[in-house]
Amino acid sequence: MTVKNVVYAAALVTATAGITTTVVSQDTKTPPAGQQPQMPPEIQEMWAKCTEAGTPGENHKLLNPRVGKWNGTTKMWMMPEMPADESTCTAETKWIMDGRYLQETVEGNFGGETFLGQAIIGYDNVAKKFFSVWIDNMCTGKMDAEGSFNPTAKTFTYTTDYNCPLTGKNTKGRTTERWVDNDTFVMEMFGPWHKTGKEFKMMEITFKRVK
Repeated sequence: MTVKNVVYAAALVTATAGITTTVVSQDTKTPPAGQQPQMPPEIQEMWAKCTEAGTPGENHKLLNPRVGKWNGTTKMWMMPEMPADESTCTAETKWIMDGRYLQETVEGNFGGETFLGQAIIGYDNVAKKFFSVWIDNMCTGKMDAEGSFNPTAKTFTYTTDYNCPLTGKNTKGRTTERWVDNDTFVMEMFGPWHKTGKEFKMMEITFKRVK
């Protein structure tokens, strides 16, 4: 969970506690059986905003094509101008939290070892941005990403943020997710070469839907 989401969750808990306290303090009468206490207008407005922020909308529907099982062909570049290391992977993506987030699980092979990765993907109604949080079994950190969708190009573009093990510093990069059709998309990842700071393509995965 990102710091932003922790803060948002804490704010929601606080708002809920405030709603309960205010209702109890302003309406001490016991309502008839089966009826809830009437909330003051200010609390109703607060609750409505929290509900709106927490309800999946049209932008969440843009993520729906990702749902399913996929076979991926991976190309990975460890250094600029170096031949790509090629391998295959599989992925499965499903909705969780009543359609609020996608959970993606990836399994592949890297350097002769089994690679396992998992992402939580969603759209933040408050920030008005798509986002993802990535973890895998070859590191102890995470990669955060935020971005937008271009409907004309059918492409999601994300800015990434992670701690680079080669420099020991926080590093910015970017990824793109281009949809060829409903059953094919290409994910590309770019980042700086740690010796020069110049951007190069680090990875490309072409996903094909399993039917």
